[in-house]
Amino acid sequence: MTPEDGRNFRRNYKRLMWFLLGIFLIDFFIVFVLINYAHLSSVLAGFIIIVFTSICYLCFYLICAKIDKKKKEQQNSEKYKDPFTKK
Repeated sequence: MTPEDGRNFRRNYKRLMWFLLGIFLIDFFIVFVLINYAHLSSVLAGFIIIVFTSICYLCFYLICAKIDKKKKEQQNSEKYKDPFTKK
């Protein structure tokens, strides 16, 4: 494993942990509202949360992929520039 792979792994791991923390808090709030105020069964509330979390993760994954693609394109374009020449 190269050092760049290790950096990418740590970055992706941090992103995923922040996503899980945020989605856990949002899901907890939604389940609380669905069960206590909307009086839905826990099975239906669980199904709604699974669908909601899946959609959120898909959006999160697509956004992260787009960010990584732009970052890689920017690094490749800067790779061939001479840092000592003025523009």
